[in-house]
Amino acid sequence: MDRFETIAEGVHAVRIPMPGGGLPYSLAYLVEDDRGRLHVIDPGSPTVEATGALLGAVDALGRTPHDIASIVITHLHADHAGGTAAVRAASGSTLLMHAREAEAAAALARGIPAPDLDAWGVPADRRPELLAAVASPIAAGLPAPDAVLADGDLLDIPGRRLRALWTPGHTPGHLCLHEEDAGLVFTGDHVLPTVNSGLGLGGPTATNPIADYLAGLSRIGELDALALPGHEHPFTGLAERTAALREHHLRRSREVAAHPGGTVWEIARDLTWTGGWDSLSGFTLLSALAQTAQHRDFVAP
Repeated sequence: MDRFETIAEGVHAVRIPMPGGGLPYSLAYLVEDDRGRLHVIDPGSPTVEATGALLGAVDALGRTPHDIASIVITHLHADHAGGTAAVRAASGSTLLMHAREAEAAAALARGIPAPDLDAWGVPADRRPELLAAVASPIAAGLPAPDAVLADGDLLDIPGRRLRALWTPGHTPGHLCLHEEDAGLVFTGDHVLPTVNSGLGLGGPTATNPIADYLAGLSRIGELDALALPGHEHPFTGLAERTAALREHHLRRSREVAAHPGGTVWEIARDLTWTGGWDSLSGFTLLSALAQTAQHRDFVAP
């Protein structure tokens, strides 16, 4: 797709460049209401270039930043929500997110405790990079919301029925947004067309992120809708994709269960990772270990 593309009537996808390696861009969405206002879903990274890409699309639609009425974030990660403060300052718009995501962002801003690296069996020479990864801010600079959303809420977008669907797992308050009449669902990082999103990446939670994620997959997989994800490209076939994601995680749980008695480090070292175990470092290593621990504690249905 081009940098800016109309997906459906009044719904536009914008490629927002991401700094660093990994995925090259996130997808922000501009949704028009029947009063000529715009509503942003996931403004993108906290860089001048990223904000310029979004506001450039607003200009291409013949609008100004002051036409932006609201910003909705699917989840707190910087590649989706990092540009919120800049776009909000330029537009005076209202910020919305799920209540659990607001709580998680506030907790992350205060810092989170490091995992028990002794219990995980992490070698001494790998601990400094993991402690540094824990200390790196995940939701730095994310403003407090003007209002919070609950599961099933309809957003205040005149002329549209855009409903909030709570799909925790990737983060505690991750949202998908279902545009019921248009047959669209904005999936954030809950369901991507080819990438398997990491789980439990929003700070400590009282529930198991894998169990939460699988429940959300079942719900989203039932929708007959075009998926508008937070990365890659829009796609169809939600039932097939969510089934594949479910099997991916259940297979990983079976892999972990085949290593009874091992430490998290020992189990993770023997698992199959994209790019190989030796390629993991810093945050990616921390995520791999955390997800291994989640799978060890998960009781498959």
